[in-house]
Amino acid sequence: MGLRVFGYVCLAIIAGAILATAGTLAWFIADRRLPVEVIETKVLTPAVAPGGKLIIRQTIRYDRDCKAHIDRALYDSHTHRVFLPDIDYERPPQGLGTFPVTFEVEVPDWFEAGDGEYRAAPLYVCNPIQRHYWPITRDETVIRFKIVYE
Repeated sequence: MGLRVFGYVCLAIIAGAILATAGTLAWFIADRRLPVEVIETKVLTPAVAPGGKLIIRQTIRYDRDCKAHIDRALYDSHTHRVFLPDIDYERPPQGLGTFPVTFEVEVPDWFEAGDGEYRAAPLYVCNPIQRHYWPITRDETVIRFKIVYE
């Protein structure tokens, strides 16, 4: 009788551990809500000369405390491309909430006149499954501007 009770207790502990692990993994896998929303984007310098600075202001709402990695690049209409330094942070730089962010990007001297694009492709990580296997992504932010000779 005592051995049978011991077996049932062990079975309950093992089954509970398996169900708790499966539940946690299911929760992590289903967690796909975007932690950041770009509310507004303004190009403060819509026409930039090669060698000049593109100034962009975005209003961003940080909803969750998640890690981010943002790949960035500039393109001109003549198939030139320059990769910009990545942006990485472990937690939102100013905490949770809505904040204006202004940044400058230098347009290379060798870009030619015409249409230009600033592109940012973010990846977000809010739990271990996303860190190692399946990060949260969203469409690239594409900001268009003009490259003009002065």
